Amino acid sequence: MVDQSMLLCCKFFVSEGRNIATLDAVERAVRMNPEIVIVHKFHDRAYNRARYSLVSYVLHDCTGNAIYNPLQQIVLAMAEAAFNAINLELHDGAHPRLGAIDDIVFHPLACASMDDAAWLAKAVAADFGNQFNGNSHKT
Repeated sequence: MVDQSMLLCCKFFVSEGRNIATLDAVERAVRMNPEIVIVHKFHDRAYNRARYSLVSYVLHDCTGNAIYNPLQQIVLAMAEAAFNAINLELHDGAHPRLGAIDDIVFHPLACASMDDAAWLAKAVAADFGNQFNGNSHKT
């Protein structure tokens, strides 16, 4: 059984705020998993950037260590959708950016801990590095 009070939030920033097809592709990646909820989204047309706030549960082993969170796979799917849809050579916007994915932040909600959020951040960073060779843009 999932403890609904152990929740983690991901703030996912993508370098696109105008192209509806691109934003739909990123959001489709989230809708692949009903265990994740988009609790807020903000599309900034002037900066040409969007932020998604995603929430899901975290599971722990018998010693209390975090072992699973659905966000881990979905964040990678969102990144892949963004990489496939965003061409930074044609991109314009008022906000400086480092790549198609601008920032990924994790923090605890309810009874989850900062250790849980740190575990997820490290897991996503390792997977990101393995899957995308550490790039924040398509190579």
